[in-house]
Amino acid sequence: MMRTSPSPTLITLGRLVRRYRDAGSILQADLAKRLGYSDGWLSNVETGQLRPRREQVAAIEQALEVPPGVLLEVFNMLEGESLPGWMRDWLAEERRSSALRAFELAVVPGLLQTPDYARTVLDGDEAAVTARLDRQAILKSENPPTLRCVLDETVLTRGFGDAAVMRDQLEHLVNSVSPRLAVQIVPSGVRYEGLAGAFTIATVNGSDVAYIDTAVRGLVTSNPEDIACLIDVWESIRTFTLSQRESIELIKKVAEERWT
Repeated sequence: MMRTSPSPTLITLGRLVRRYRDAGSILQADLAKRLGYSDGWLSNVETGQLRPRREQVAAIEQALEVPPGVLLEVFNMLEGESLPGWMRDWLAEERRSSALRAFELAVVPGLLQTPDYARTVLDGDEAAVTARLDRQAILKSENPPTLRCVLDETVLTRGFGDAAVMRDQLEHLVNSVSPRLAVQIVPSGVRYEGLAGAFTIATVNGSDVAYIDTAVRGLVTSNPEDIACLIDVWESIRTFTLSQRESIELIKKVAEERWT
């Protein structure tokens, strides 16, 4: 198995955590206990071997009583270090969005993936898993965007991981539904325009920008013609979706009958 090179930014973050901990005369075991993690977990963070989640870095800042943002500013640099430019562009738009409309043909949208499902989709790349889970923080922010997801039924039946992983993922979809978050299903066997590929439309400051999946890379566009085309496709797909209630019933049925 090929080993990836250590992340310079992750090493810097770990050194800062240790420096502030030493400055406060706090033992590693004591800090780990305050955070609710093992000594080994904190040791891996301090040596740059483990990428913590955003909320964990914020908790470390609070436990060490350092000014808010000191460690998070370094943590934010990880995004630029590990992601291609087009993905960084999209994540910036995603964070600023007031509304998201997502269509997926093959997998659960990243914003709604469970850790184990994401881990399987990303082939066990823990740094990528952490980055994906960090994205989900926007759904729990003070002003979260509305999220409207339309999934082809194939998403529910294509296995990533074992039955337990899939069942937990489908249950998570059901439990995520709220007035601000919809998950609707296009039944299998229906032919519609969206079969050309997955996409997400974000509304940012009253304007729309889109992310389109391709076989080579993701494409971020705000071209008016592209946006108009995608909105037409979105509206066309929506005409084939089950209602929210029917979609939840289908998701539960697939979870019980296929993934138990």
